[in-house]
Amino acid sequence: RACPRSGGKRAMAMDTGAYVAGESIYIPISGTDEAVALNVDDLPENVDDVLGLLQAELSPLGLWLDLAKAYLQRGKEEQFRAILETGCSPEIEEYYPDAKYERVSLMCAFASYYVHLGKAEGDAINRDEHFHRAESLLTQASLIRRKENGDQEEQLPVLGMAHLTGARGDPVEAEKLLDKSRNLKDDGHENVAPMLWKALALYQRNAFTDALQWYRRALRAHPGAPASVRLGIGACQLRLGQFAQALKAFERTLVLETENPDALLGAALAELHGASPATLSGDNDEIDEVYVESVRRGLEYLERAFNVDPHNPATRVALAKHFLVTNDSEAVKALTETLVSSAAGGVVTATARLRAEAAFVRARAAHASGDLQSARASYQAAAQLDGTFAAPAFGLAQVALARGDRKAASVFVEKARSAFPESHPVTRVYGHLRRCEDEAKSVAMGGGVVSVGRAGAGAGRDAETASALRRATDADPLDLESRLELGDALLGAGDYAGALLSYETATKLSPAPSAALLNNCGVLQAMTGKGAHEGRFEKARAWFLQALRAVQVESGAAAVDSADLDTSDERKKTADAALPVAFNLARLVEDRGFVAEAEQRYRDLLIASPTMSECLLRLASMRCDRKNFPEATALAQQALALDDQNTDAMAFLGHLLMKQNKWAEAQAQFKTLRGTHKPLSAQAATLAAAAGKDPKTATHANDEYAMVAIANAAYYQAIKLQSLGNRNRSVTSDEKSSKAEKEHLEHAATMYTKALQKSESNLFAANGLGILLAERGKIEEAKVTFQMVAEGMSAAEVAGGEETANGAAEDRAATFPDIWINQGHIQSAKKNHDAAARHYQQAQTKFFHNLDHTVMLYQARNWYEANDLRAATAVLRRALRVAPWNHRLRFNLAYVLQESACRSVQQTLRAGQKIAGGAAAEDGGTKAAQVRVALENLTLALTLFEQLMVAATAVEATSGGGDEVEKRKVAAVASANLGFDKKRVRQHVQFCQKQLKENAPHLERAAAEDAAFHAKRESLMAERHAEMTKLAMGKAKVKADFELKRKAEEAAAAAARDKFKRNNQEYMARSAGERMLEEDSSLPGGGGDGNKKGKKNANANEYVDSDDDDVLAPLLMETGTPGPKTAQEKVALKATGLFSDSEDEEEEAADTDGEKDAAEAEAEEKDDDAKSDDAKSDDEKSEEAAAMEEDTAPTTGGRRARSAPASKTDKEQKA
Repeated sequence: RACPRSGGKRAMAMDTGAYVAGESIYIPISGTDEAVALNVDDLPENVDDVLGLLQAELSPLGLWLDLAKAYLQRGKEEQFRAILETGCSPEIEEYYPDAKYERVSLMCAFASYYVHLGKAEGDAINRDEHFHRAESLLTQASLIRRKENGDQEEQLPVLGMAHLTGARGDPVEAEKLLDKSRNLKDDGHENVAPMLWKALALYQRNAFTDALQWYRRALRAHPGAPASVRLGIGACQLRLGQFAQALKAFERTLVLETENPDALLGAALAELHGASPATLSGDNDEIDEVYVESVRRGLEYLERAFNVDPHNPATRVALAKHFLVTNDSEAVKALTETLVSSAAGGVVTATARLRAEAAFVRARAAHASGDLQSARASYQAAAQLDGTFAAPAFGLAQVALARGDRKAASVFVEKARSAFPESHPVTRVYGHLRRCEDEAKSVAMGGGVVSVGRAGAGAGRDAETASALRRATDADPLDLESRLELGDALLGAGDYAGALLSYETATKLSPAPSAALLNNCGVLQAMTGKGAHEGRFEKARAWFLQALRAVQVESGAAAVDSADLDTSDERKKTADAALPVAFNLARLVEDRGFVAEAEQRYRDLLIASPTMSECLLRLASMRCDRKNFPEATALAQQALALDDQNTDAMAFLGHLLMKQNKWAEAQAQFKTLRGTHKPLSAQAATLAAAAGKDPKTATHANDEYAMVAIANAAYYQAIKLQSLGNRNRSVTSDEKSSKAEKEHLEHAATMYTKALQKSESNLFAANGLGILLAERGKIEEAKVTFQMVAEGMSAAEVAGGEETANGAAEDRAATFPDIWINQGHIQSAKKNHDAAARHYQQAQTKFFHNLDHTVMLYQARNWYEANDLRAATAVLRRALRVAPWNHRLRFNLAYVLQESACRSVQQTLRAGQKIAGGAAAEDGGTKAAQVRVALENLTLALTLFEQLMVAATAVEATSGGGDEVEKRKVAAVASANLGFDKKRVRQHVQFCQKQLKENAPHLERAAAEDAAFHAKRESLMAERHAEMTKLAMGKAKVKADFELKRKAEEAAAAAARDKFKRNNQEYMARSAGERMLEEDSSLPGGGGDGNKKGKKNANANEYVDSDDDDVLAPLLMETGTPGPKTAQEKVALKATGLFSDSEDEEEEAADTDGEKDAAEAEAEEKDDDAKSDDAKSDDEKSEEAAAMEEDTAPTTGGRRARSAPASKTDKEQKA
């Protein structure tokens, strides 16, 4: 055993390390103390002799396995298989019935051998055969010890099955088997082999952190584990970049195994990588010293590893990389030759990755020496040896780029970039290839001030390219080439501000910026400054002047001041190299609005270069802007005469024809442009020839501008035919016109579709296709199309930036209002008139400053269809003030005025039937006023229609005579040009005259009705006013009477209170006098006793009344009725106005009634008293009789006793 049992634990079931040279294996001879020694370096070639010895001596099966491993280590696989086949045969059980564990070990070792063979086998059938043999051996091994027989399940077969499952490509199931094996034991003992297997599996999956943890767990579980455990720890730390810790682990491994080649190689790599200047800190001298010392130690370790095992493939690859750095290509070839040509690298089998790395190093050496053919072959070999090895892809990309095969280079660099996304060289090449591919796909396109080059392959793709190049420039800010390519990519993506910044940085990096670079800076400065400060003109001009000076320097002429190069005399003798810069200066001046100066500059440049067609086209464009089409056409034809293949001149001529509504001629012009020969670049010509096409027959058939222009011309021709058909329904050629119209629309749809197939982002083609869908009645599809175009415009505006306006698509959107106009058409067709009005207004405000008469016509039609004639009239009046020459606007205004007047009169008449007499109009005016306004509108409409008749007659007069058919054709053409039909206008004139004649009496009748209605209304208002006045007077009198009564009552109440107060005072005074008299009479000699009134004498039965009959009652009784007024009170009240004679009479009547009521009340009271007397008891009656007697009898004191209480009537009478 390589690792004896220690503490009940075992490191491995068997040692797979190499045997040390010079050692011997001893086979004991049974029955003696002697043994046969077999040197592992000189084993018998005839394995039968060895097998005979083992069988004869019944040697332990462990010796069988050791001998088999020794043969395998020396590359003698046939002898190895012979020993294990014999040891795994069924007959062996008869001789070794108790050696179950040893038999399991033999079978598992043999199965592991077949698993390795299967992994290295390229043929699928042979690979499956090896795996099947291994599975059979592992199944037999697992059956030797089974739970059914009372044995514990062995760990080794489960480990072997995990190895096999992983080799078959099922790592998940293999990991489950490894976890299962951790719960089993190896011959009844603990074993860390499952942990090491799991660590190895994680390492192979590049999960180095997890693998490191499992290696450490295995080491903690078995501190005496073999050196391979520490070797695994060092390998994980090396891959994790922990070079110092990895070096310690490898050094510990070397303590255990001094000549371990893997540990020596790992220590060398740790020293070399750990000594990188990027990982060191300190002064430069210290860094250099440490670095040199680390490299020296690393090379020493590498030398020792090679001396220990010269055939170790990893060591040879590491040495080859070292010699690659030292440019020793011969040493690289010698070290990698055997690894690349054969899978065997000596006694150790090389893995596919090591062989691929060897081929890659070999390719790098050939590439460095300039042997691209050998380098390409080696790169391809490396890629084929290990498909997961991405480094050769970058080498193949470099070789393909050097050979000019950019397509293949792009494929390879994409693979390399996916594996190394942060690599600066890979990113740089990737960005460069993207730019090359974008330029190949781009089309020539102008933008801003001048055309600055190629627009790119599309904003999205160019943005991705710019992102890759930006990473390259961030990694190396001093990389001038990457900076320039970044500017190109940003320019193609429409990020003009970013491109300008990149170019400006390139001018700072370059010691002598080129004229082209300075020119681009000037162009971009002019473009990105739009709408900003005026300083952008001066900045752009400064860049252009620097470019002019750079041209002088590049041409070898003497350097002069930049301003001196921009004079009229200097422009007239401008060199060819400086013509583009001078043209850009002129274009800048034109863009600023100095038209005369710009024209002079263009003419100066034409003197310097008479064949400069760009100046002629700019002069033609300036005249086109002034509607001077004849001169513009002459200049464009002059440019075309200089070069009959000048597609720009052809396109401008077509543009001029479109401006003049000459659709058929424009369509023919653009067809000529599409058939013009297109010169191809060398690469494009090669590709065309490879595709079986003749490069000489290439044309501009796929020119997007020409296709869209042809489609537009076809569409306008169809609209023209449609308009003529509507005006000339009686013409017999209607069917022919309808057919021609349909053909034009189909042709337009075809060209729009082709343009979209050429470029999916062509908004002009998409817009045209949406118009055709709307024409065919497919409103929803058209709406979706227009919405997509609008979203594309909005996205372009956002990408372009709000402040700098640097988006290429935004510049196109600034001159492309059709998106919003078409959206308005769609909403109007769907009866969403408010939404349509918003779209039209947005187009007017954003693009035309509310001055475009065509959009106003759309707005008026929308309001007309919304039944808002007042808004339609207002819009048409404003449009006619903007474009008084537009007869279509005049006709529509007259028609709307006519319609509005007729509706107004009808509404007024209907209102008159409902309301008897004149009534107020809806707008607050009278019927007469409404009819008067309607007649005025009719009169104005008649005037406008008569003006149109005069214009049509004048056009017909200038066309000459002819037969009837010719006259009809002339009339149709005149109608198309004028925008109206004379016959229809004549009908409107007659209708207006008729309406004016018929509605004139309505005005008089409406005025009479208004007068009658107003008179009646005034009468009714007067009557109502009188009635309201009378009612108000009545209410005022009632209110005054109520107030007088209230005041009288208050005065009476006050008088009664005063009278009561006076009476009370008089009564109190009288009562006081009476009391004084009584007191005087009660004095001695006064003839009476001193008893008080109302008391009984203690010595007599005299009754003294205590009632207050002597007190005067107030005038107001409990009922609240006031008493009669005295004569004095009446006089006083009359003097104040609160009392009248009528009230006096009423009071007297009330007094009379009061006396009657008092008599009746007295009679009733008497009856009640009588009834009460009958109800009294006999005792009460006797007491009253006695009281009556006492009252009538004289007193003893000479004073008459008071009588019994009087009745209620007596009291009232007394009062």
